[in-house]
Amino acid sequence: MMRITFIKSIRFRLPAFFLLAALLPTLLSAIWSSGLLEHRMEEMFAQQAQDSAQVASNIFEEYAQDLFLKTRVISQSQSVSQAVNSNNYLTLINHLSDLYQDLNLQLYDAVIEIYAPNGQLMVAEPRQSKQLVPADHIQAALKGEFKNSRFFAGDELLICSSLPLYHASKPRPIAAMGISFRVSHQLVDQIRKISGTEVMVVQAGAEGHVLATTLDESSSQGLLKMLMADKRKNHVSRSLPYMLSSVSHSVRNGEYLLVVALSVAQMHQMMASIKEVLVIVEFAAIVLALIIALGLSRNFISKLMELVRLSQKVEAGDLDTQVQLESQDEFGVLAQTLDSMRLEIRQTLREKELMISNLTIRDEINQAIISRSGNELLLQVLTIVIEAIQAQQGSIMLVDRDSGQLLLKVVYDPRRDLHPVNVHERISFSIGEGIAGYVAQTGEAILCNDPHQDPRFKPYHFQEMDQRLANLLCLPLQVEETILGVISLDNKAGGFQAEDLIQLQDIAKQVAIAIKNAELYELSITDGLTGLYIRRYFQDMLEQELKRSLRFQMQTALILFDIDYFKRFNDTYGHQAGDAVLRRVASLVGHSIRDGVDTAARYGGEEFAIIMPDTDLQGAWQVAERLRQSIEAAHFEYEGQSLKVTISLGCAEFPLQADSRESLIEKADIALYASKHGGRNRSTCYVPELEHQVEISLPPS
Repeated sequence: MMRITFIKSIRFRLPAFFLLAALLPTLLSAIWSSGLLEHRMEEMFAQQAQDSAQVASNIFEEYAQDLFLKTRVISQSQSVSQAVNSNNYLTLINHLSDLYQDLNLQLYDAVIEIYAPNGQLMVAEPRQSKQLVPADHIQAALKGEFKNSRFFAGDELLICSSLPLYHASKPRPIAAMGISFRVSHQLVDQIRKISGTEVMVVQAGAEGHVLATTLDESSSQGLLKMLMADKRKNHVSRSLPYMLSSVSHSVRNGEYLLVVALSVAQMHQMMASIKEVLVIVEFAAIVLALIIALGLSRNFISKLMELVRLSQKVEAGDLDTQVQLESQDEFGVLAQTLDSMRLEIRQTLREKELMISNLTIRDEINQAIISRSGNELLLQVLTIVIEAIQAQQGSIMLVDRDSGQLLLKVVYDPRRDLHPVNVHERISFSIGEGIAGYVAQTGEAILCNDPHQDPRFKPYHFQEMDQRLANLLCLPLQVEETILGVISLDNKAGGFQAEDLIQLQDIAKQVAIAIKNAELYELSITDGLTGLYIRRYFQDMLEQELKRSLRFQMQTALILFDIDYFKRFNDTYGHQAGDAVLRRVASLVGHSIRDGVDTAARYGGEEFAIIMPDTDLQGAWQVAERLRQSIEAAHFEYEGQSLKVTISLGCAEFPLQADSRESLIEKADIALYASKHGGRNRSTCYVPELEHQVEISLPPS
């Protein structure tokens, strides 16, 4: 499996991508918003400067209008008119001084002037060395007209108002009065107090001249140079540490600018405060973005790593763990897709495993068919099937041709028995009785995981096997339309599944064919009267056992025997009685030898042979004696008559006494004839001396 470093892993790259995706927009927006804020603040302050300039201009005009109103108040004063009419200069000066104080004209640095009808200056308050009101204003006032004007007088900007003075006794003006005030530092300071901004009044021109200011001289001159360098009017310009805005006004002999200077320190302070707030907000946004990014990446990574973990389990061969992800998104869809793939892979593997298992079982059964026959074949087949299906126990029943019943042939419980057991006692079921009988009757397989609740179930006991089954699987052994028997498997952990039934059906077909073929083969090598093997099969088996004996360096014994005076039975009681004796003797032989180990055959007529692998001469003699005694003690009866039957036996051993099949048969035959010559009903072991004591007449081979 490919090894992935942490730097190259998605656990690093995905959070890094999310962090970058979250931080870049946040940082860019912070930079953009900071620049936008600065621009908007400058625009706001520029607008504020324009508004302040307009406010200052309005205040300036209000002062001028206020001066005109105060001029009218003075002109309507009867005391002033009376003093002028009586030419009482002292009284006039006193009245003007009182009005000057009462009307707060010192704020304007104003001058009150009274002119005689001839245009000559009579008095001025405060006293002046020169005439301030223009001559045309005086002449107009003497004619009864009102005049307001603004003009430069040297380095000063003057605002003048002139109007006539009347006396009740005269229809025409008795004098002309004018009030002039200079635009002074005191006036602009009053405007600053109201507008809240620094104020300058500048005479427009090539170089300009500061007429009045609230700033110090150096600051005023610096701002004047910047202002004069910019030829535009009524606009905002910036010169650290002020932002300027001016309003232009025309006068009789020129132009002046009312300039406000807004300190940018306040703007910078506000911008700094707002930027601090922005920094806090941006920091919070970055932290939030980090949390969201890490949360999203962790969510994605956790899902992705879970999918990787589950995929690795599938790769490692764990196909039973479900690939499941509780996610209603593409990860959930991917998990479902992976789980579908897992199920398909598992199903494919199970099908292949089942196919391989079936092929393996078929091969094992084929090997058993080749090397086994009869009950040996059934024992081997039952072992193979139990191991393949993983059942705890099993049995095979075959239909008995004579009785038509199901006979229990072999049983196997690996927990109790090392090998399957041949059933010697007759345990049978009628066709249709119990589950096995039902299967044999109908040919239908039965899978039952609770047999005690099935009314067809019939318990039985054999060799301490507890038949209180938890579950069972019973199938017919059927070839075409013929049912040969049933195979039953019991007690599988977790219960039998449909797959077990399918697998066992294929096996059961092969087993049934094997049993049928074995039956046919058995018929071909079995004597029809006694059920023992025929002579030809006996000779083949003896040849194989002798080769096996040489290969494994072990003894093989041979017993030959015949029925004493058998011809007398046939002559006295008939051939049917003789056949009955032969069948009974063959049955006793079958019960006296080792099932599946020894081989018994009808050698010819009333002669029989027994091949005993891995048995020495003494062991063969003991078996021969046991067989002789059992036949001698057996009760033979035919048509109500009791028959006495005995046998004579001869034993020989390979390879100590013989070196070939023919030699071994010859030695056993010599021992047999020695028993006959010795009086019959006895067992004799071959020794070389017998060849000189007995005249041998061997039957043709």
